[in-house]
Parts: sequence; structure tokens; C-alpha cells
Amino acid sequence: MFNKIYSVLSFLIIIPVKNYDIKYIAQNMYLFPLIGLIIGLIIAILSFFLFSFLEGLLLGFIITAFIVGITGLHHIDALSDLADGLMAKGSSDFKHNVMSDPRNGTAGTVALIFYIIGMIILVSYIDEKTKLLSMIIIAEILSKYSMVLQCYLGKSAWQGMNTLFIKEMKNKKKFLVSNLIVVASIITFGFNFYYTIASVITMLSVSITLLLIANRSFGGISGDTIGATNEISRFFIYLIHTPF
Repeated sequence: MFNKIYSVLSFLIIIPVKNYDIKYIAQNMYLFPLIGLIIGLIIAILSFFLFSFLEGLLLGFIITAFIVGITGLHHIDALSDLADGLMAKGSSDFKHNVMSDPRNGTAGTVALIFYIIGMIILVSYIDEKTKLLSMIIIAEILSKYSMVLQCYLGKSAWQGMNTLFIKEMKNKKKFLVSNLIVVASIITFGFNFYYTIASVITMLSVSITLLLIANRSFGGISGDTIGATNEISRFFIYLIHTPF
């Protein structure tokens, strides 16, 4: 079990743990929410200390930078690629080529700017330490679960790394275990019942909406769709926690 956890941890964070074969990581995708819990706890511990002497935009900037940094820009890059693909006009193959291009297009660049600035602002508005810590942990658990859910529900738009993950998450037993991890985690760390329920509904709405958009635009989901769902789910979970 520890080896399985380490394999997923090595995939979702930039901190080097150990190199694993991508097929083995895909087999353990159902553990994504557990890794989300670990990542959330790490960020929450940092935020706990920062909240004591920082506030406003500076606090938002540092926490956002840490979130982006610990994940190695992995899924933010997917958000950029998805934006470029959705804005491209043409066939599914053409959109695939656009999304595979390592260069950012205009849509991808704008999406990244809005995402980063938005995250900084949203975090800066949280004025309660307990609420901030709970939000961070719940957001990481649910955003990682959103990728599991998409792979369980979706079909592959084209052959690639995404195919391995989608195939593995068709296993109902693994999907059940993933759900149990989510339920146990949010019961433990969801300090506010109403915000927790709203977060779950938000994550489900984002995941299903992006799944439908991807099906219409690409004929299925890609690795970029899955990764972008992680980022967009987190963003909207932060949004509903923000006391504007």
C-alpha cells in the first residue's frame, strides 16, 4: 500500500519521491483523493503559520504560489492547453495538435492569468483561520477526486496517457474505494457542514460540465481535460468559500 501511495504522490507533486511506471500510477489513480488530503494538509500547515503574521493579497500570493509550486505546474499547464483546444476551430485532430503544442496560445495564456490572479484574490478574502484551513484541505481532496470521477464517467478522446487512467478507473471496486476515501476525509476535515456540501456539489457540477464540453468539442476527455478539471474545481470551491 505504501508503494501505491508513493507512486501517486510522485505523480501529483514536484517533490521527488521515486520514479514509477505510468501504468502502475494509473492503476492506483483511485488513491488521488488520499494524496489530495496529504497535499491539503501540507498547504494547510503552512497557511496556519502564515495566517498569524500575514494577511490580504500577500497571504493570497504566497499560498497560491505554494499550491502551484508543490504540484509542479502539472495541471495548470493542462488548464492552459484545454483553453487553447476549446478556442481552436477545426476537427478533433486539429484541436489535439493545438493542445499538444508546447507553446501557449492566446487563450491558454489568458486562462492562466485569470486563474492565478483569481486564486490570489480568493485566498486573500478568507479572514478566518479555521475556514481557510478547512477550505484548503477539502478543495485538494475534492479537486483530486474530480479527476477520478471524470475518468470513471468519461471516454478517451484520443490515445495517450489519459487512456491508461480512464481504463483503470472503470474498475467499480477501485471507484468505490476512492469514494470511501472522500467521504471519510470530508467528514473528518469538513468543519462547516453547509460549505462542505456546497463544495461537493460544486466539484460535481464542474466535473460533469467539463465532461460534456469535452465530449462535444473533442469526442471525449483528454489528459488536459482531466488535469484542468482539477484546477477549475479547486478555483470554484475557493470561490464559494469567499465572503464577498
